[in-house]
Amino acid sequence: MFGKGLITGMGITIRHFFGKKATFCYPEEKLTMTEHFRGGHLTIDYKKCIACQLCAIQCPNQAIKLKVVTDANRKRHLESYVHSMGRCLYCDLCIEGCAPHALSWDKDYEISTWHKEDLVHQVMTDEDRSYLAEVMTQAAANPTPPPVPKAAPKPAAAAPPAAKPADTEVKPRE
Repeated sequence: MFGKGLITGMGITIRHFFGKKATFCYPEEKLTMTEHFRGGHLTIDYKKCIACQLCAIQCPNQAIKLKVVTDANRKRHLESYVHSMGRCLYCDLCIEGCAPHALSWDKDYEISTWHKEDLVHQVMTDEDRSYLAEVMTQAAANPTPPPVPKAAPKPAAAAPPAAKPADTEVKPRE
């Protein structure tokens, strides 16, 4: 039918014209972000993190820089975690690659800034740094002894080699 697209478009326009208005007074009212929103700052659950560095390895733009320290028990901990939002593609590869699910995005979408230096975000909080200091002192005070290697099993008594039959000997060619 000729004009079917026009009638469909006008129907949608009329429904939106008389429908509920979705206007927000932005600075006072903020939109709630969905669960799968990608953006804002990275947040880390420091106690879940195993310092495997997969997030930094999987980042295509190297927007994540981290330093790892090892305690007296040879367990790895994060010393610093820096996310450069100016380089980030918000591709979510770092969060998908995190095995213990320690990384996530916060729901803050107001990240615009005047200066490039403000786009570098220290992910670790002061609470995380104090927890690191506490863990390092505990590990230094109570180091676990190195594991004792298990003794190799004793081989069973070997049987004497059987003599080869005479007809299976290989003769050199002449």
